[in-house]
Amino acid sequence: MLVKNSVTLILQTADRTRKARVTLPRKMQISDIVKTSRKRWSLGFGVNYQIANISTGRQLHPEEMLSIENVQDGDTLVLQPMPTHGTNEPSS
Repeated sequence: MLVKNSVTLILQTADRTRKARVTLPRKMQISDIVKTSRKRWSLGFGVNYQIANISTGRQLHPEEMLSIENVQDGDTLVLQPMPTHGTNEPSS
């Protein structure tokens, strides 16, 4: 079986206000998708994001690539804001 060097998928924000059908190289890292999406969609830089493949129910790690084991043509990836805990402010 011949494996394509690219994958076509749906990328969307968790609130579904932004959505795009994209074709990306399989060697692209998840962290690069997050960085490009934040810039293209003008998402806040005060928030960290993660990506989940909702077609498989799997959270994708930033260092992972769009390998055939992680993503298939037609899958939907969701850019989700990551919760932050606590603050760096000193208590009074």
